[in-house]
Amino acid sequence: MTLFGCKERLSEEYRFFGDRDLKSGEYKLIVIGTEGAWIEDYRDFYIDDVETLERMQEQWVFKYKTTPMSCGYGYNIRLVDEDKTLEEKSVNVDCEYMTGWIFFPKNYLTDHIQNFKRMNDSVRREYFEINKNGIQQQINARRLHTFSKDDLYCK
Repeated sequence: MTLFGCKERLSEEYRFFGDRDLKSGEYKLIVIGTEGAWIEDYRDFYIDDVETLERMQEQWVFKYKTTPMSCGYGYNIRLVDEDKTLEEKSVNVDCEYMTGWIFFPKNYLTDHIQNFKRMNDSVRREYFEINKNGIQQQINARRLHTFSKDDLYCK
């Protein structure tokens, strides 16, 4: 018998928001478009509505792996409290996966599109000042994952 559409379970579930009390800080979910497909024309946006973040906290419980694919990542997602990055993952909404080959259903973002706030220049500057080093690390990490010495051919 052949089964189609079955997903392998993670060894333990992953909760992006953890068990944080989202009412106790100045939390934002910051989403930066990197490459590939975005949701409608939203590239860089954030969500700071506490009720929406709490709904996402309940929804964003990940239990399944996905098959490795070469789709890249359309978004870098960070949970921040004031000026501190608490959690970070890269996501591809069309191929439905996140860093670590974790299944990420597209609707986990699209369900909340009415609460997306586009980044203006001042918010974008704040994000890049807070996260300048983290972004550089992500770019370097992607390059390391894209090319290994076994992939290179030198004459």
